[in-house]
Amino acid sequence: MKLVVGLGNPGSKYEKTRHNVGAMVADGLVASAGERWKVHKKSGAEVAEVRLGGQSVLVAKPRTYMNESGRQIGPLAKFYSVSVDDLIVVHDELDIDFGAVRLKRGGGEGGHNGLRSLSQVLGTRDYLRVRIGIGRPPGRQDPADFVLKPFPSSARNEVELLIANGCDAVELLLGQDLESAQNTVHAW
Repeated sequence: MKLVVGLGNPGSKYEKTRHNVGAMVADGLVASAGERWKVHKKSGAEVAEVRLGGQSVLVAKPRTYMNESGRQIGPLAKFYSVSVDDLIVVHDELDIDFGAVRLKRGGGEGGHNGLRSLSQVLGTRDYLRVRIGIGRPPGRQDPADFVLKPFPSSARNEVELLIANGCDAVELLLGQDLESAQNTVHAW
């Protein structure tokens, strides 16, 4: 089984923040499939089994704070015997311009505590990533403060398009090899 994980922070305080775009993409995938979230008893993560690209896929969101994401996703991946080759993690990325989506396998965490937690628990960084560009903070604003701020209301349409593109990128990764999906997504 393939596992798609949308990283974010729990609770209404964080649901519209830049750091939650991964969770927003997961919500979009589940909603478009007409499914609902449920809590996985063994891991504590929110999960939904959906059909994407003609296959059954498990979509998940940790219910922990970002820096503890691995605490729920590690046991979930183990429960379903998901190999690292079948794991797709969707997350916000400061080093990509706002509105861009990029795909890759592995690499560093770039200060992203959710990725760091996940990599520590999994024992590898070599999972597929859908990197959702949120851009760098303006001026000298602290990146930690920037990612926890909501998107401005003036960017609502752009955020909706970004989430839709993130969902499309996940579906491409599920149906194609990484290089083919990159060729399509990176041309957007």
